[in-house]
Amino acid sequence: MSTQLPNHTHDAAIFTRAAQVQACPDLEQFLELLLGPGDAGSTFTSDESRRAAWRLHSEKLLRLVEPGSRPWGWWQYDAPEPALPRESDLDYLVRCGLFTRAECVRLLEARVQPAEHATRNP
Repeated sequence: MSTQLPNHTHDAAIFTRAAQVQACPDLEQFLELLLGPGDAGSTFTSDESRRAAWRLHSEKLLRLVEPGSRPWGWWQYDAPEPALPRESDLDYLVRCGLFTRAECVRLLEARVQPAEHATRNP
């Protein structure tokens, strides 16, 4: 009897996972990466698949948020440390040296001032 079946099965599972990750997330998954899971829970099959989707699509998602803020996926997978209580996204990014020059220009052009006590939905 051949031992190829288990290897093919394993390879098929890896290929299937890779194909799922490569595919664009559906609308609900895309929104989850932007805003976080809804009340019904995650639309991803696992945290691993959500993290992989974030890694593949983070650049696109980062362009969708206002300057001085970050999508939910960034806070889950890329933030270097937790935010302080009642610290706004902008204050956090400035404190951690993550506020980019391009964001500064966009905010100055829009004349946006950082909120005093903004909070984020964890």
